[in-house]
Amino acid sequence: MVQSSLVSDLIGRLLSVKTQASMVSLLRTEARPPATKALSADVKAHISVLAGHLTEKRPREAIATAMAMIFLDPDHAISCMRRNGVLRASRYGYRGFLIGRIAKAALSICDFLPISPPRVAYLESVHALSRVAGNALKLKQGIESTVRARRSVVLKTVFVMVNSLFYHEWINDHEASSLDGKRYSSEEYAEAVSFLLHTYASMFPVDGLSFVHVDTEAVGKNALVYERLLVAAIRLTKFREAELFIDGLPYRADRDGEAVTISSIDPDVERAVRLGFIQQRNQATIRQIHLHEEDPAISIRSVIDDGFDRGSFDQLLEINDQIVRRLVLRLPAIPEVFDALFGRDELFRDEIQMLLTLDVDNFGSFDDLIFSITDCISSMDVFKVQRYFNFISCAYQRRLADLQDPAERGTLTLTSTLLVIPHDAIVEQMRLIFGDEDKAREIIKLLKMDPRDQHLDLQYRPFVDVGGYYVIAPHVVAASNLVRNMIVANRLRSAAIGRADLMVHSVTEALRSAGFEVESDLKVKIAGQNLELDIVARREDVLILLECKNAYHPVSVHEMRNSWDHIRSARKQLDKRRDVLAKPANQSQLFQRLGWEVGSRCAVHTGIVIANRVFHGASLNGHPIRQAHELINVLTSGRIAAKDESLSFWLGADFQTADLTAYLGPKSIASEQLAALDARQWCYSMGSRDLVFSSYILDMVKWDQELRERYGPPVKEGRRRSLR
Repeated sequence: MVQSSLVSDLIGRLLSVKTQASMVSLLRTEARPPATKALSADVKAHISVLAGHLTEKRPREAIATAMAMIFLDPDHAISCMRRNGVLRASRYGYRGFLIGRIAKAALSICDFLPISPPRVAYLESVHALSRVAGNALKLKQGIESTVRARRSVVLKTVFVMVNSLFYHEWINDHEASSLDGKRYSSEEYAEAVSFLLHTYASMFPVDGLSFVHVDTEAVGKNALVYERLLVAAIRLTKFREAELFIDGLPYRADRDGEAVTISSIDPDVERAVRLGFIQQRNQATIRQIHLHEEDPAISIRSVIDDGFDRGSFDQLLEINDQIVRRLVLRLPAIPEVFDALFGRDELFRDEIQMLLTLDVDNFGSFDDLIFSITDCISSMDVFKVQRYFNFISCAYQRRLADLQDPAERGTLTLTSTLLVIPHDAIVEQMRLIFGDEDKAREIIKLLKMDPRDQHLDLQYRPFVDVGGYYVIAPHVVAASNLVRNMIVANRLRSAAIGRADLMVHSVTEALRSAGFEVESDLKVKIAGQNLELDIVARREDVLILLECKNAYHPVSVHEMRNSWDHIRSARKQLDKRRDVLAKPANQSQLFQRLGWEVGSRCAVHTGIVIANRVFHGASLNGHPIRQAHELINVLTSGRIAAKDESLSFWLGADFQTADLTAYLGPKSIASEQLAALDARQWCYSMGSRDLVFSSYILDMVKWDQELRERYGPPVKEGRRRSLR
């Protein structure tokens, strides 16, 4: 409850007039009080008041509250609304009309208030996106209608469908229509199923009965029903992504006729995002090529195939006709069997593939990828869980593949391949794997999803708790990057990094090897100000200040926002350090503290160094954003791969200080990579309106040609490629 205050008093006066136009007139004659901390706190406290009015559908009160907040403290009020997502239509049942009215009312008072252009752009974006909210509402209503009509079968059916996509390594077609299910990836379908579970939970209790029945016609006459349901859910998640883009990232929404386009305010930001995803995918592909060439271990799928071919697994699965015809697994609960198959530390090919995926963001040795996540759980333990469910999933799928009748195969896939396991049974299964009940319970806790939570994601918490049972899509568990996802979902990143950040260490050692004097993790007081420096380095007459942010490669807009928040924090830190250390006297004081020779004034260069590749190449307030592996390559190699050849982008035969300053400048190889991207729009039909995302793609043939023209002649590398 907000007590009487400047904001609440002004709201009362605004509500005393009859029309919105009268509210604007009142504010034009109102004297604005000076900015104070108390006023800022008052404005912030009214965020929940505004959200309450929107939830309870009180338009006059909502408009008056928003206008009062913005009038009294414009930039701070809008920043609070944005940060808290209070103007997202999806939070209020996609009632975009009222959100649009609030944005329009706020824009009507901007002409006589000291509001910064980015805040105005945000209000314009909210107003533009509100025009699509009504279409999103119709999609939501259609989804709810289908869920209601198929309440008893919908959850199990869509869970089985997404599990099958993961098992069969579904390949989507990016060029297909947004109304065509072929357009979307397995991950997008998993997100859609998570959304459908959330929708179901908002309508009905989620319990064991929710997963008893399945629509056996989902592979027949009802197939189109579920494809349309899932595609509608995916399109609705795209609207929610658009909201997150304009709320949490430097993006805006613009309306042009019946289309609303989401784009980055600075085009280089979206270019950097796309380039980051391209580079991440390329690095993963390179590693998989090396694995294929080395062929070091057998896969779980091959173990299953060999077992069935030899007849060893003939009794592993049998058809049970009681109640519903289905396959039943008969895996003996014998400790020796579990230990031999699932408890051993020797890796299968599947787990090596997972390790290689983790290695893309790794700054240590390959052995460092087996690490502690908590005091009790390690990454190896997570791989063993995945191994177990991979084995079960592949066993079911192989048994199904051996059936001659496609209709029976389809029906048994629907009735058999989603696991519903009693709580005590899953604890016992995990105990047999680990030989430790406490570890078993902890890993279940880290993977457990409560359907009542606000945010649900099947790839992050795949053990869906429905009362006395866990519902598990086994191949979603097997194929997801579960080590990474578990760490992110449970906010264990700091624990996983440990006390010594290997990224900071790797960059520090690369600078030292390139001839820099360097210090890391430095806390020092200069000119009366306390400075914390992740990395400070000097070579010749150049002083390098680097702020390092070690976050996993984001796989969603929400995670991109977290990465961007880290980058913004680094910008603020570097702003302060650059101002202080630009002065020669302060440089001398720093060098004395470090025991470095005090010489002539150094030119200061800054950089935000990130562990993942998203936002690599962009710049924030003059601070270039560079990915750590890329930076290390500049310092130690100066080479870039072009097909099977290697090109040098150093200025000479050996590294020069100017190679690094150029890399941190506006005309670096990173900026060349951004410039090589071609504009591309991704359109999603929302009914009578379209939601469009303005983005970029890379023509690899064109980029290869440009590299050769700039940095040739090449050096032959055979089939070896840089992993970084």
